[in-house]
Amino acid sequence: MIKTILFLSVFVFLVGCGASGAKPTSKIVLKQTPKWVNSVLPDDDSSHMYGMSIGKNREAAIKAALSSVIARLGTTIESSYESTQKVDGAYANLKIQSTIKADVSKVKINNYSVIKTYKLNYREFAVMVQIDKQKFINGLKEELELKKKELDEKTISTQSMDAIRRYNTKKEIAKRAESLLPVIYILIELDPLFEKKRNLDFVLQQKRVFLKEAQKLKFFVRGNVKSAKFVEKLKNYLAQHGFNVVASKRDAVEIKIETNDNISQGYIKIAVLSVNIKVYDNSKRVGGKEIILKERYNHSVESVYKNASIHLEQDIKKEGINKIIGINLKVN
Repeated sequence: MIKTILFLSVFVFLVGCGASGAKPTSKIVLKQTPKWVNSVLPDDDSSHMYGMSIGKNREAAIKAALSSVIARLGTTIESSYESTQKVDGAYANLKIQSTIKADVSKVKINNYSVIKTYKLNYREFAVMVQIDKQKFINGLKEELELKKKELDEKTISTQSMDAIRRYNTKKEIAKRAESLLPVIYILIELDPLFEKKRNLDFVLQQKRVFLKEAQKLKFFVRGNVKSAKFVEKLKNYLAQHGFNVVASKRDAVEIKIETNDNISQGYIKIAVLSVNIKVYDNSKRVGGKEIILKERYNHSVESVYKNASIHLEQDIKKEGINKIIGINLKVN
């Protein structure tokens, strides 16, 4: 009882002292989120473009803000491309309408400034970026001209190549030229003085050059008496993939197939076929391979060769013609 009375006395004394001598508790002031975080972005003008985003840190927010600018450009360019298709059918041949936004999204922006930043909380950061439009345009132009020059130089180098390498290289050049279209369309959109026709024609020209090369590439496939079924399967594969298969080796890549066989005399008879493939361009060997095929022998040589040709065809479809016959041909 005495302890309880003492405790209450001390408690009352402390409360009394606090009430009479303590300073008033200061209020907690909450930081207000800046208006720009939730406001509409400033309009792009002749000098600058703007982007704003929120990320888990400053770097992620900057990356997202720049991506938002590119995405906005992609939407505008896609719409512009649709209009171009309707006006000029030549550009429609490029067939990139469905992928242009995705391609534009790969373009990088290097000339930018972070003009506003704000840490929303421990896991969110907001930034606004300002892009110098003219520096961005100049950078894209320099990049475009450099890549076009590289492709022109690569085209010149094809003159000394064999037919298959030349075909492969010109196919690669056409593909790389088409990858320039996002930059070209951004420049068309942003720069009224950009040479639209000259640059679009450059891309189309690389495609025409490749198509012409594809028409020139011909294959002449022949073999000895035992190779007839393998020759047939290889001809069919090449034709199905759009290559010209001709009846004369003149101006054609020659694929020569020679086949030998050996049938074991054991209890379970096995036919071993040796298929020797050689590939020539103007009498110069440019590929080839020896393949060993094993088939069960059921007293029918015809059946052995039929099954072996089917299995060879399956191997080509599964592993690719390059690996099976020892060439380097870009099929797809």
